[in-house]
Amino acid sequence: MKTSLVVAIVVVAIVVVGAAYAYTSIIAPAQKFKVAAVYVTPIEETWNQVLHNALIKAKNELGIDYAYSEKVSESDVERVIREYINGGYRLIMPHSWGFWETTDRLAPQFPNVYFAQGSGLCKNFGKNLALYDYYIQEAAFEAGAIAAKITKTNKLGIVTAFPGVGDVNNLLNGFIAGAKYVNPNVNVTISYINSWYDPAKAKTAASALIASGVDVIYAERYGVFEACKDPSGKVLAYAFGNIVDQNSLAPDVVVGSVTWDLYPMVKTFIQGAQSGNFPAGVYYTTMKTGGSKFVWNSAFAQNLTAVKAFADNLESLIINGTIKWTVDGNLVPLSTPNFAEPKP
Repeated sequence: MKTSLVVAIVVVAIVVVGAAYAYTSIIAPAQKFKVAAVYVTPIEETWNQVLHNALIKAKNELGIDYAYSEKVSESDVERVIREYINGGYRLIMPHSWGFWETTDRLAPQFPNVYFAQGSGLCKNFGKNLALYDYYIQEAAFEAGAIAAKITKTNKLGIVTAFPGVGDVNNLLNGFIAGAKYVNPNVNVTISYINSWYDPAKAKTAASALIASGVDVIYAERYGVFEACKDPSGKVLAYAFGNIVDQNSLAPDVVVGSVTWDLYPMVKTFIQGAQSGNFPAGVYYTTMKTGGSKFVWNSAFAQNLTAVKAFADNLESLIINGTIKWTVDGNLVPLSTPNFAEPKP
């Protein structure tokens, strides 16, 4: 009798413990997929904002765990990346040209970690490394065409970072080609500030362009808008925003923005890494897929109805491949990047 009672108690205990374990297993939350981004400049810089915003959206819609580090130097990026890897992050996004050599070297060393490098000359793609960039020359082309339509002085300007950087050249080439498409004789002046992020230098450069007669500026760098109005509020020049929608920053100055929507790409990378079908290699953003967009300031769209209609038609020509340009000696659709030195 006592033996039977002991056996019964043991069986009940096993059942209860097993049920508790099963219940715990059922309700235990799955570990979130961990994604980290590394930025060389402050998060406020537009190149950073566009990825940051896309990853925040992914955090909310895809349930990922997102972390980032800003103001990381090229000499320190390897340490930061390794810390994220040791912390269980499965997708690392080093978001700067200056990081590409480190990423290209580390990716083969960590085949179970996925890397998405923001610009550069990566070669060691394997199955876990993707290279992306702001291939939004199509939207820049549209901005250049609009600029050529609205200038009164026939003088356009560009304020940008460094000379000789391929992905930046691509944007400049797009803007210049769009302007020349409308008016082959339009004058375009490029001003380099030799910095990725220096709003004060960008403002000074824009002021100098305006003093020379430029009345429309492509603000490829942050800080241009402040120079486009005098202290009394009078508009001295119009401008175009870059990478993110900057129309609200100076609504009486910014005609529209050349934007880069990274969420479709980020979603592809995350889901590819989770499923084991990561899109290694070069990832191209196009107007047709929605990554490259020109976003009008609604006030200017309403006031420039004829120009807006022209631009809408131009977008159709770009998307269907009618608009072409010469890249490396070949006539190709505008969706193909052009990294050559700009020729205003």
